Amino acid sequence: MVIKQPINLTLEELADEVAHLLEYYQLAGTHQDNRVSPVPDARTIRYYTTLGLLDRPRMEGRQARYGKRQVLQLLAIKSMQAHGLPLAEVQARLLGLSDKDIESLLVSLSAGRKDDEEESPVKPTIWREIVLQPGLKILVEEGWSPSTGTSELLNKIKAALEALQ
Repeated sequence: MVIKQPINLTLEELADEVAHLLEYYQLAGTHQDNRVSPVPDARTIRYYTTLGLLDRPRMEGRQARYGKRQVLQLLAIKSMQAHGLPLAEVQARLLGLSDKDIESLLVSLSAGRKDDEEESPVKPTIWREIVLQPGLKILVEEGWSPSTGTSELLNKIKAALEALQ
């Protein structure tokens, strides 16, 4: 992901551009608690600037103008938040990064989003433990049923006990 053209955006244009790029590069995510917006608005951008997460804009008269660096920073902030990172950790990870470093980070985050979407949600495996005697137990996955007959299963258990001796 490389942004080559010179950028000279107003605050509203910056918010629109970042929203478009988040969607285009599949960096936008949903937030479970709905307290964090997946795309930045003007108020959020000002807040990030106040926190030092986002470099201050260049001023042309009374008009704030934003460039490539702020676009990259906002993309990184919002995509890391989509991965569940709190702002304090986002700030620590972005501290001192060059534009090229941020672009590399965005590429890795974009790849991570695609991998997340392809995988099904993680489901826990529940195991039942059956203690046969002290020091010997069998673990059985919940919902398991034998695919073979009982006698064949008993032979496998006997073979496992013999292997332990």
